[in-house]
Amino acid sequence: QGMIAYGALEKLKSGDQSIDTKATFENTRKDLGYGLLLKKYTPNVVDATDVQVKQAASDTIPRIAPLFLTFRVMVAIGFWILTIFSLTFYFVAKRTIENRKTLLKLALYSIPLPWIAAEMGWFVAEYGRQPWTISGILPTHLSTSSLAPSSLYFSLSGFVGFYTLLLVAELYLMFKYARLGPQSLHTGRYGNKD
Repeated sequence: QGMIAYGALEKLKSGDQSIDTKATFENTRKDLGYGLLLKKYTPNVVDATDVQVKQAASDTIPRIAPLFLTFRVMVAIGFWILTIFSLTFYFVAKRTIENRKTLLKLALYSIPLPWIAAEMGWFVAEYGRQPWTISGILPTHLSTSSLAPSSLYFSLSGFVGFYTLLLVAELYLMFKYARLGPQSLHTGRYGNKD
């Protein structure tokens, strides 16, 4: 059906506005994305061989191992964070958290875990939807940019440079006012009482 939809679309683009062509396209347009999957294997979609159709069909099934592992890492991190949070809450409520040095160290070392879990979730979402940019409509191989690498590097280096300048300014101001202390606010509340 996708090959038929693609063929009808090509006829419409070339100027064939007959009722039959329009009807064929309207009846098969929901499968156009599957026809577009074939463009990765052949420039002439309507004449694709059975081998090419099977290759395109096998592209729609993602590899299981990466999804299996990243999903489980994400869930394990979630349970780890929940456990650390629950234990910390319990010991704070008992007012004995300061005696739990190991727990405090584990909590400290767990700080980057939410970001790692978010990246694992992102991987599951992005890898799991392959080969589609828009599910069933636009294959990933057709939605790539035609931008030259030099344009990409220029744009990316501009962003990195700008945010690096912001980081330097933020660090400068943070250290400047941290060294001055709270009396730099000039509210009179934090002056030296000799």
